[in-house]
Amino acid sequence: MGSRRRLAQAYYDMATLLDAGVPILRSLDILIQGQRGRFKQIFSQVRQSVSKGSNLSEALGEHRRVFPELDRMLIESAETAGSVPDSFKMLSHWHEFVERITRQIQMGLLYPFFILHAAAVIYPLPDLVSSFVSGQANVGAYLRQVLQVLLVLYVPMSIVIGSMLFRDRAPALRLLIDSLILKIPGLGAAVYHLSVYRYAKAFGMLYKAGVPISECTERATRATGNAVVAQLFAGGAASVRQGGTIWEGLSKRLPAEYLHLWQIGEEAGELDKTVDRIAAAAQDRADRYFALFAQWLPRVIYFAIMGIVAYMVLRIGTQVYGGALGGF
Repeated sequence: MGSRRRLAQAYYDMATLLDAGVPILRSLDILIQGQRGRFKQIFSQVRQSVSKGSNLSEALGEHRRVFPELDRMLIESAETAGSVPDSFKMLSHWHEFVERITRQIQMGLLYPFFILHAAAVIYPLPDLVSSFVSGQANVGAYLRQVLQVLLVLYVPMSIVIGSMLFRDRAPALRLLIDSLILKIPGLGAAVYHLSVYRYAKAFGMLYKAGVPISECTERATRATGNAVVAQLFAGGAASVRQGGTIWEGLSKRLPAEYLHLWQIGEEAGELDKTVDRIAAAAQDRADRYFALFAQWLPRVIYFAIMGIVAYMVLRIGTQVYGGALGGF
């Protein structure tokens, strides 16, 4: 079980226990009994901090690598409003959704990943075969060529992963990376609607927890996960601070459907229900785009590699049979 899924299950268990009226320390004791390894140790430390007088959000904040900022914000707000079980339940659903999307993409890319490695082995074969035909076999040169092909795959991958890890420390880098991600066909649309979902979901959870609306807009903007999409929502917080409504400050580049729903929700005084509708619509669109991306990306890579492999097979055949015919 992945760490995100384990976290989602832990949140769900906490929501169930707290909703049943079990005290926080007793709930943590029961939760710890069902954990193992790193999570057992972490929740034990959380339990210890709470027993010494720390708030639950403060105890979670001591383990920032395990509990994301969104989780800590919501739990902190829920403690003030007395809605901790509901927040744990909503966070559980959120992490389950992200885990499902992530696994869907990973499974879709698994086969092309192995195909790429196979191609790295096949690509230098014509030169190896040619060296055998000429009687000057050079296996070392072949292995170096395989390594060079793999470096073409792993160097860009390492750069992307490194950029993603350090993007939060460099705002300009983060803005550039997030902008490039949104331009990727299929994936960009999925990330865009996922960010809208995160904003609406975070806003809804904070709003229902009794957090002031100005603070809801600011925190929800930070929860989008994409700096470009966050800029589209940033005006909402500024509008509220100036005494206006949220939707007046939202960027007109957002889908008209979302803007109209937000306007109607504020005017009708049913913003809590409206943000749930926006979150549901954005989640559905993100889900469909992620599924489409996970479905077509492996196919595109597969056909591209098959074309390269077919070319290499023809090249090998030409060298082998051409060399054999040349001996007559």
